[in-house]
Amino acid sequence: MITIEDLLLPDPGLRWYGAQPEMNPLTEDDALQEAQILDVRFDALRSTVGVLFELRTALQLRQANTGVLIARGVREISWSTGGQSPRPRFAWVVAGSTIGIADRLFDLRLSGLHPGAQLVLVAESAAFFTGDVPGLDRIPDYGEDDEATVRSNLAQWNSEFEPKQAVFLDAAPVT
Repeated sequence: MITIEDLLLPDPGLRWYGAQPEMNPLTEDDALQEAQILDVRFDALRSTVGVLFELRTALQLRQANTGVLIARGVREISWSTGGQSPRPRFAWVVAGSTIGIADRLFDLRLSGLHPGAQLVLVAESAAFFTGDVPGLDRIPDYGEDDEATVRSNLAQWNSEFEPKQAVFLDAAPVT
């Protein structure tokens, strides 16, 4: 069994997960609609970004409870809340995702997270994994549940992860 954090390693050895999810978040706009961003991790040493998603709320990706985007050769990462100051615990729900490939770079824009909020990511390559974190019984209520209940019902970087599907995109292949 691997942890979600293992996916951030330079070669987690998971390219053999060739089954594709219902929609490909690396090539199809709005594939991440209604998914929630749980966490973003930036590894400056390796120029890698990981984005952890709650998929139990997603409209398109319904075969697993967790999604993980790994971007390598990161050229840009930008997070904007649109000037809003959300509550301490807040569901960052993706209203739209836009994909672009230009100048051998992968460009992802997640919008509608909060009025005016967005996440922008530009990288040389990306992978998206769907899978299950065992023991996630229900989607927590961020406003009512205590911190321990919220944490125990959401995927974390150190959570065990059972990969189901994966897609890969090398916008700037090594020559």
